[in-house]
Amino acid sequence: MAANKRMSRVDAEVQKALANIISKFDDIDFATSLISVMKVETTSDFSFAKVFVSVLGEKEKKTRIVKKLNDNKKTIRYDLAHNLKMRNVPELMFVVDEVEEKAERILKLFEQIETELPPVETEEQTDED
Repeated sequence: MAANKRMSRVDAEVQKALANIISKFDDIDFATSLISVMKVETTSDFSFAKVFVSVLGEKEKKTRIVKKLNDNKKTIRYDLAHNLKMRNVPELMFVVDEVEEKAERILKLFEQIETELPPVETEEQTDED
């Protein structure tokens, strides 16, 4: 239990530090995009961290930004080491967080089902007749 609490705390600290580092990234794509670090999953030995990034915009822009983050992960890791008080800073891998897109698709499916189903009569409607 204590290990999970520690991992959660480390994940949260890494997430906060990365959000700060990314916000200062000197690149036109970063300056013109809304980028959020949604979640960080660190391995139990803290040697590797998977960073889920949400980018507002079209798929090509999301892919381009995540590629730039992965291309610059050594520099980002160096900056992370200076922001955190950790003995070992994890290797980073950035991926697009698709949770929002999946949730939006599910909502659209529910809306589609709702419009295709016939209206359901309630007890109040049948009592009035």
